[in-house]
Amino acid sequence: MKRFGLVLVSLLAVAPVLAAPGLAAAAIHARVDDIKLTSKQLTVRFKDGAVCRSTMQPEGGMGMFIDCPHHARFDVRVKRQSWLAPALGDLVEPYATVVIIAEDGRAETFKTPGSMDRRFPRYD
Repeated sequence: MKRFGLVLVSLLAVAPVLAAPGLAAAAIHARVDDIKLTSKQLTVRFKDGAVCRSTMQPEGGMGMFIDCPHHARFDVRVKRQSWLAPALGDLVEPYATVVIIAEDGRAETFKTPGSMDRRFPRYD
């Protein structure tokens, strides 16, 4: 019974620390699950189910997601559009490198189109 009491007191002592907003945000790291890039929009799906979108220029761009639960930034470098783009429009992805940078500075790099080896994690 003494042991159970000690465990309970220990958990109660640690609970306020775990509930602190800064520590909770740092403990839950937003990992990217998948991306979709068109000439007009970047869509990022996170592993926790959140989906963030940003408008995009055909040549790429950089910025932050607006109205997104994760304070992530992005850097999109379009190498060239697909030769199918004139006929199929946004059904095909451009050839690009997409870097998603989390609030803590961790960067995840993706290549498009989806048939390429997409994920090249880079942890800066």
